[in-house]
Amino acid sequence: MPKNIGKYFWDGNLNISGDYKLKRILEYASFPDLIAYPVAELKKYLPAINIDRLRTSQKRKTFIKLIMPFVSQSQGWDDIINRMIKRL
Repeated sequence: MPKNIGKYFWDGNLNISGDYKLKRILEYASFPDLIAYPVAELKKYLPAINIDRLRTSQKRKTFIKLIMPFVSQSQGWDDIINRMIKRL
């Protein structure tokens, strides 16, 4: 996990599941920190997260829903964003 991500786990990050870590990042991380999150973990845990139940802005939820179809087939954040833009 990148060092800049650790600040979002103020209550500790030992013994937390991967999907909970991703959920916390999706809810609280700044956009630059969000796109620094490892894509391999995003691919692994994003399908298990109910986007509509996240405690974040509607804009963030919309962004996550827009990128979801491209996460599994992409190699990095730049690839995910480029595929999303081409589809729009």
